[in-house]
Amino acid sequence: MKCYFDDLCVDKIIIGNNVTISYGVYFACHGRKQGHNKIVIKDGAYIGMRTSITARHDIEIGEGAVIGAMALVNKSVPAGTTAVGVPCRVIDKGC
Repeated sequence: MKCYFDDLCVDKIIIGNNVTISYGVYFACHGRKQGHNKIVIKDGAYIGMRTSITARHDIEIGEGAVIGAMALVNKSVPAGTTAVGVPCRVIDKGC
């Protein structure tokens, strides 16, 4: 699916059960002059096409959260919400 998983810290990327990761998603756990941080995606989350998840600090995408296509996730997203945009922002808090 042409996704990129940060090859320097694959152990920091934790993906739960029944998660959908669409085409071309980018996972970056580190950057210049920063530590290696965790990316945790909880059960049932959906990550839209061409999303970039860039962890300057630990990031958690909550259970059942939906990330819209081409979003930039640079902070945690609560469970059951929908987040879109660059950088992403929550647009729907679910039920």
